[in-house]
Amino acid sequence: SALDEARAIGARAIFLGDLVDAGPDSVGVLRLVLPLVAAGHAVLLRGNHDDKLLRRLTRPAPKETRTLMELKAAPDADTLIPLALTVISATPFWLTIGRVTLVHGAYHPDMLTCSSGGVGEVPTQLKALALYGETDGTLDADGFPIRTYRWVDRIPDGHQAIVGHDIRCRDAPLMVQGAQGGRALFLDTGAGKGGRLSTTQLRTPNCGPDQS
Repeated sequence: SALDEARAIGARAIFLGDLVDAGPDSVGVLRLVLPLVAAGHAVLLRGNHDDKLLRRLTRPAPKETRTLMELKAAPDADTLIPLALTVISATPFWLTIGRVTLVHGAYHPDMLTCSSGGVGEVPTQLKALALYGETDGTLDADGFPIRTYRWVDRIPDGHQAIVGHDIRCRDAPLMVQGAQGGRALFLDTGAGKGGRLSTTQLRTPNCGPDQS
């Protein structure tokens, strides 16, 4: 697996968020990933579904989500729920390594200078972009926000943004170059919705990723 390969070469896995809700075993994913993050062997960036789980755990709603019900019913719920609260509460909204910014939803140039969580308050606009991506304020026929990609044109030359959240291609990660010369790698190929799981490897802080 990708995690085994990372361990073999002494690399640290970075998850682009949305550990829960879409796939068949959200609790199993939490059980696998959260201890790695808590031990410092992996990094989790916050996705909108992770953020939703955190809100439901801290501010219960009348109707529980499927993931929350399964989490509460898990045999290790007494340890897994506190671990989820601790880890997700501390997850950053984005991470910049050299000339690469990793974020769940969408990139903004201010992410290069603003706090991404943990220390300092994250600006509301950047938090929304990080979690939900960029939209035009309208909904499609199924009631989902219509996403836009003007943010790709704001990536500076020589910089790259790696994002999840949005399935642009199911066959392989999609690379798009923006107006300023920067590039966006859409890594989500629909693993939680019947597609393949895609990864990329950052070999050095200033080097673009290799896809797999």
